[in-house]
Amino acid sequence: LKQYHFSLLHLRGLNAKAKDMVKPNTPEEIKEEDVTEQDKELSAIYSNMAACHMRLQRYDRVVKCSEQALKSNAYNKKAKFRLAQGHVRTGALEKATKILDELAEQSPDDEGIAAERRNMKVMERQAEEKQRKQFAGMFDRAKKSDD
Repeated sequence: LKQYHFSLLHLRGLNAKAKDMVKPNTPEEIKEEDVTEQDKELSAIYSNMAACHMRLQRYDRVVKCSEQALKSNAYNKKAKFRLAQGHVRTGALEKATKILDELAEQSPDDEGIAAERRNMKVMERQAEEKQRKQFAGMFDRAKKSDD
């Protein structure tokens, strides 16, 4: 992670000079062919940092690094996938579903996307089971007190 950080500092310096030129402000306005090499490198570094944080189970940092990667290059599919993984691990399943649906449209045969969807379903089931256990008998107690 330390080396990635140094690379970011270097590329940000290069990128700051390039940003003096007129450039669209929002990712929707930027076409894939208009993304600069510096932005692609920044995006790759942030995406790799997200992968490191994923292995270290720092899921909030996975989300932050992936978002930074996508700010530099909105077309980075790995960063989008890692953002979805981070959202799944932090419990933001609706956001993860939206991103995975978008990725599945672009790459319908990708096994990684399918595996993450299966992982998400397992986490949903676990959350439902936890809720059932937490609220088990709550409504039965209310009926008994009414009698």
